[in-house]
Amino acid sequence: MDERINRIAALANISAYDAKMAKKYIDGAPHVKHASLRKLYGKLVVHVFDNAKKYTKIPKVLDLGAGEGAVTIPFLELGAKVVAVDISNSQLDALKDKCEKFEDMLEVRCEDINDTLKDKSEKYDIIAASSFLHHVPDYLEMIRESAIVLNPHGQFFSFQDPLRYDSVGKATMMFSTLAYFSWRIFKSDVIGGLMRRIRRSRGIYLEDSVQDNTEYHATRNGVDQDAIRKLFEELGFDCNIVSYFSTQSYLFQPIGDVLRIKNTFAVVAQKQYAN
Repeated sequence: MDERINRIAALANISAYDAKMAKKYIDGAPHVKHASLRKLYGKLVVHVFDNAKKYTKIPKVLDLGAGEGAVTIPFLELGAKVVAVDISNSQLDALKDKCEKFEDMLEVRCEDINDTLKDKSEKYDIIAASSFLHHVPDYLEMIRESAIVLNPHGQFFSFQDPLRYDSVGKATMMFSTLAYFSWRIFKSDVIGGLMRRIRRSRGIYLEDSVQDNTEYHATRNGVDQDAIRKLFEELGFDCNIVSYFSTQSYLFQPIGDVLRIKNTFAVVAQKQYAN
């Protein structure tokens, strides 16, 4: 098990961008940047895959917002069939190049995930979303639609979304903010980035801002893990919320790990099926 987890953890640090964009993406993405988070991710991926294998020989995975391949590639490596969905043709083309040896096990679709989930004729054993829910305006409705296209005993798996801010406590929010600023101060467009962060913290959202349109969580108090758990339970799922610490800062990540601070979460939810 440990060997498989380590292998999947390493594969999580794969980007479908060119070298320059890959470096930029990884620098701002803690779940592929820090070894501790990659190991946790690898552990959860292997757990979800092994659980699916109890009910089907070759699990079928729907990767929503496939992007750089942090979900698609590990599941392919484990032996699953994957339908990778993203709205970016360039990312999907790069993903296909990286997954050339898995050609028969991979299907890519350049489309909106809402269109994908509208098709109720196709069922999946696992629906996965990595660093994705916080980009979706109505993530609860997306989860509801996802549940419909899961097979009996199917699983929903998400990773790397911010816990609801008012549920983590002031000390955690202060530590997380300090960690963020310690990283952000050395990036390009420092003033613009800091001003956007301050504006969002005051609940001011600009519809014409590209950054705001991709960071909904910053103006709506994070992502409501309790609402997600409640929804899954209403839908007849067993739901496990896995909380952990995550930051872009190399300095603050190990400190947060040691202090057992929690500001981010993953979801592993399985549909309960009665014969």
